[in-house]
Amino acid sequence: MNIVKSFNNTIDYLETVLDDEIDERKVIQLSGYSYSMFSRLFSILTETTLSEYLRSRRLTEAAVRLRDTHEKIIDIALRFGYESSDSFGTAFKNFHKSTPSEVRNGKPFKLVSRVQLALSVRGGRSMNITIQKKEAFTVAGLSKQNINSSECPDIWDRLYKKYSHDELAKLGEGKSVGVCYDVENPGTINYMAGYIITDIGKAESMGLDIIKVKEAEYAVVELNGSVPECIHKGWKYVMEVFFPEHGYIHSGSPDFEYYYEGDMHSPEYKMELWIPIKKA
Repeated sequence: MNIVKSFNNTIDYLETVLDDEIDERKVIQLSGYSYSMFSRLFSILTETTLSEYLRSRRLTEAAVRLRDTHEKIIDIALRFGYESSDSFGTAFKNFHKSTPSEVRNGKPFKLVSRVQLALSVRGGRSMNITIQKKEAFTVAGLSKQNINSSECPDIWDRLYKKYSHDELAKLGEGKSVGVCYDVENPGTINYMAGYIITDIGKAESMGLDIIKVKEAEYAVVELNGSVPECIHKGWKYVMEVFFPEHGYIHSGSPDFEYYYEGDMHSPEYKMELWIPIKKA
């Protein structure tokens, strides 16, 4: 599967249903991913959420209809998923800085163009990636569901307010990881701040959340730089270069940020991404 073609075909489909319900089975068929996983990867590539992109496209198309047709405002509102002219008017004005009536009468409006991915492998741009099969292991820590990725550092802060690094490290070999798992909702993630452990009983007695990870094959990406910038760069490299070049896709299993000790804000900091893979 060509990742550029599959993503663009999926976006082509989403453009046809801006005024209708999205068939998530069609997204799976076109992209090779569940709708929630496609949404997550879309946000990594474009640095905007899929839901925000679609909302912007709907409000753009609504403005075009207002200008180019005589369709009633309430009918346009209903067409693009708004339950009333009031809710449509509020969203429309927040986006375009003018009311629907003002845009119909000639006021300027904002245009958000459709996304068209044009990913390419560029010479000289490389990261050190190895394919590794890892046996099943267990992670214990603090987890939170349906959050924005910007909230992940807060979970680490909450974990360390309850337990020190030394206490958590004694549950295994001191390996700390951030886990993104069971992605189901577009635009949000489930995230755990935790440690790879061997003493499950002790972790349970401490009241920690536990995730048992099955054996899987991973693309292990070596990262250098401050967090979270190096993580974002790593994901984009995998999506734009590694996956298309080698024919892999994300398998849908949990993926990991593997942290080494050191200053995470240093440009010399080193860590890894463990991305579960399967052949496209």
